[in-house]
Amino acid sequence: MKKFFKMGCLGFIGLIVLIIVIGVATSGGNEDKKETSKTASTKPAKKETTDSSGAPEATNSEKETTKPTDDGVLTKEKFEQIKDGMTYEEVVKIIGSEGELLSESGEKGTSLYTVMYSFEADGSFGANSSMMFQGNKLMNKSQFGLGGNSDVTITKSEFDKIQNNMSYEEVSKIVGGEGEVSSESGEKGTSLHTIMISYTGEGDLGANASLMFQGDKLMNKTQIGLK
Repeated sequence: MKKFFKMGCLGFIGLIVLIIVIGVATSGGNEDKKETSKTASTKPAKKETTDSSGAPEATNSEKETTKPTDDGVLTKEKFEQIKDGMTYEEVVKIIGSEGELLSESGEKGTSLYTVMYSFEADGSFGANSSMMFQGNKLMNKSQFGLGGNSDVTITKSEFDKIQNNMSYEEVSKIVGGEGEVSSESGEKGTSLHTIMISYTGEGDLGANASLMFQGDKLMNKTQIGLK
């Protein structure tokens, strides 16, 4: 009986020891899992920046590829967008640059204050443009070398057929098409609307013709080197 009791006690003690060993092993595993989980949760996540609209902001490489190409140079398309009566600020917004002040007269802030600016132009060699403002309203725009959407040329015989008071449409029929608007002032459709039309001429090197219309009536014509 004593022997059986002794064996029972030893077995009970052994069972307790085994439970303790299993408990320690299990807690150690849990600690490892907790540590691993803690490490993973504290690892900084990749930060995604957003712009003011809440959309993801472009990366540096994306920004480089989407960089605006507008370099502030006047093109033919921009020149055609500029209309009589626009303010200097509106013209600058279209071109993308402030231009260079060429002349200034009158008291600043008054209706007689007149300024002329030149703008770098995209076109043939020496291409340029000038804009005149009076009372901060565009009064005249002119350009040279921007290039036109017309390859129409004029001859001396065609030039001779053109007469004062002809409309631009009548002149275009004689020459065979429209020329290039090199200067414009006044509101289109009014008697004060004035445009200067230039044509590349057939003849000597640099041959050309210029025609001035006011109120859609030819007022003046000039030519150099036509044949």
